Amino acid sequence: MFSDAWVLALFAHKLLSYLAVSGSIGAAFLLQLPALAQRQSKPQIQQQSDNLAFRQWLKRLVLGWSAVGMLLALLYLPLQAGALAEAGIAGMADSLMLQMVWQSAMRTQLLLLLCGFATLSLWAWRVKHSNKVVSITLVSIAALLLAGSFSQTGHVASLTGLWQLLLTLHVLAIAAWVGSLLPLWQSCYRLAPDRLLALMQQFGRVAVIVVLVLISCGVLILLQLLDSPAALFVTDYGRLMLLKLMLVAAMLLLAAWHKFNLVKALAQHQNSRLLARSIFIEMLLALLVLVTCSSFTTVVGLAR
Repeated sequence: MFSDAWVLALFAHKLLSYLAVSGSIGAAFLLQLPALAQRQSKPQIQQQSDNLAFRQWLKRLVLGWSAVGMLLALLYLPLQAGALAEAGIAGMADSLMLQMVWQSAMRTQLLLLLCGFATLSLWAWRVKHSNKVVSITLVSIAALLLAGSFSQTGHVASLTGLWQLLLTLHVLAIAAWVGSLLPLWQSCYRLAPDRLLALMQQFGRVAVIVVLVLISCGVLILLQLLDSPAALFVTDYGRLMLLKLMLVAAMLLLAAWHKFNLVKALAQHQNSRLLARSIFIEMLLALLVLVTCSSFTTVVGLAR
């Protein structure tokens, strides 16, 4: 059993790792949408300038989150070693404990994370996004590596085969959704009304597929992990999962409100303030979802 200090450190590391993975995948995902790639006609030079500036901001966001993610990935093994050694900070350099965690599934997770973030960084820094085939291929490979890393450890590490694939798709879907919220919130202030409307409409259409993947994979995995539906109410793990489901449901309701009401109002009134405020609330809910997810493997385990 880890001490409280190490539990807190591992919890914070897990939460920041979720943020880095979601943030980098979400920003890269938005950059694939046509609304941010189309060229403007000459009378719309200002809109084209705003669009280019927003694209550059998204690339910097990908690079920033990727750098944070790689740093966190490199800290993962020393943190685990320190928690096992329980000898203070000096335990993070314990050679025996480091060798132990290196020989576990954590090594695979570390390598997947480093490869995923490195691929995204290379894409954002060097690849010309006018080549859509190369761009989509690199982003897809990087996103799958990052999402797949979470199937190696934690309360879902016992899943194998098809279940790992479903988990990877589930993590990928929630990362694309959650990671898109900050850029979408910023787009309300950085993009011209016409371009903002096009972006929101395109995101709304793609988000339907993302949500379907998220829900279908999540339900199947949950049925596999729990002995019975009653476990949602009688175990610590189940109650925490129930909280997560309630938060995701609230996010779904807000997303539906955006798609069917606020985006339509944006088309009629070109007023983005209400939409920006609502997306900000959805961001807070998403943060609570990630806090809940981080608690599964650090505060409340499946065995409990």
